[in-house]
Amino acid sequence: MERRFTVFRFIAYSLELLLLFVLQTTPSLLPEIYGGKPLLMIPAVMTIAFMEEQIPAMFFGLAGGALLDFGYSDTLGYYTIMLTIICFVISFIFRDYMVVSFLNAMGFTALITAALVSLYFIFFIALAGKGGLMYYVSHYISRIVYTIVCTVPLYFINKFLFRNLMDF
Repeated sequence: MERRFTVFRFIAYSLELLLLFVLQTTPSLLPEIYGGKPLLMIPAVMTIAFMEEQIPAMFFGLAGGALLDFGYSDTLGYYTIMLTIICFVISFIFRDYMVVSFLNAMGFTALITAALVSLYFIFFIALAGKGGLMYYVSHYISRIVYTIVCTVPLYFINKFLFRNLMDF
C-alpha cells in the first residue's frame, strides 16, 4: 500500500514530462523571445532530481533527455547522455550533502542549463560552421534565460508532487 504513492508520483512526473514535451514542440504555442523557446525538459528533470533518489532521478533524466533530443536537437544522444549523468549526480549531491531549497535549485539549474546549451552550441553549431558568436548571442542567450525562468514554476510543481505523494 505504501508503494502506491511512489507509483502515483512517478506517473505524475511522467505525465508532466509528456505535457512539457508537447508544450515545447508545438509551434506557436509558447512565445519565442528573441528567437529562442525554452528547453522545458532541463528544469523539469533537474527539479525531479532534487527531490528523488539517484536511480529514479537517473531514469527521469534519461527520459527527459531523450524527449529533448527528439524534439529539439539534430543529434540524438547529447541531451540523453548528459541529463542522465547530471540527474544522477544532482540527486546524489542533494540526497547526501546539500539541502534542497529554492535558491540552490535555481543556482544549480541556471549553471547546468547555461553549460549544457553552450556546450551544445560549441560542439554541434560552431564547430560545424553553422553559426558564430552573434548567432549564439541572438538565439541561445534568450533560450538559456527563458529556460531558467521556467524553472520557478516547475520547482514548485515538483515539490508539491513529491511532498503530497510521498510514502509514509
